[in-house]
Amino acid sequence: MHIFLAIFATVSIAQIIFILLGKKRFRQISKILIIPPLLAAYIVGMEGQLFFPIPALIFGWIGDILLLRKDKAIYFKLGLTSFLLGHLCYIITFIQCLGFFGFSGGSFNITVFAVSIPLAIIFGFISFHFIKPSREMKIPVIIYMAVLETVFLLALQVFIFNLSFAGALIFLGCLFFLISDLVLAYYAFRMIKRLGAAFIMTFYIMAQAGIILGLMSL
Repeated sequence: MHIFLAIFATVSIAQIIFILLGKKRFRQISKILIIPPLLAAYIVGMEGQLFFPIPALIFGWIGDILLLRKDKAIYFKLGLTSFLLGHLCYIITFIQCLGFFGFSGGSFNITVFAVSIPLAIIFGFISFHFIKPSREMKIPVIIYMAVLETVFLLALQVFIFNLSFAGALIFLGCLFFLISDLVLAYYAFRMIKRLGAAFIMTFYIMAQAGIILGLMSL
């Protein structure tokens, strides 16, 4: 497991360096190689628990590949869809972490949920105006942000009932996902520069690593 995590870390660092140096070909290759070692590490260390992080990572990997050509609308939409499916897999994972099997029983803090919902709506409204998507992408962006915020709110619930380093990793991972995807959505409709691309990938890498390492440590 540790060898796969070491490969993941090495490829991730290389990816950021290639972005900053403007090495397009090496950047594309390293981006494709980021998720596979993290997936391998999870499969080796999962010990038969929580299956859905596996398809979540696979959909994220497919999204990474598709977004290599995000300048073309069809690839951007397919990439967005792939990441959306990955987030849905994380939603199922966190529901399982909270003890909900068949959506009955389990642990859930109603007070935190009641406070979080209006804040999530306000954040979503502000984010939408920050992104300013094109007319044809307004509905997809709204749906994507709603799913992403759901992931974050469930991760918050997981953290509340797992006040540990593992719970914190999961929560921070989802927070980083929120930041990464928000900035990615912003630049999807604008010209992106190297620092912006490096920022997005740094937070994306920390997001996936945080969630997976947290789940492995629960």
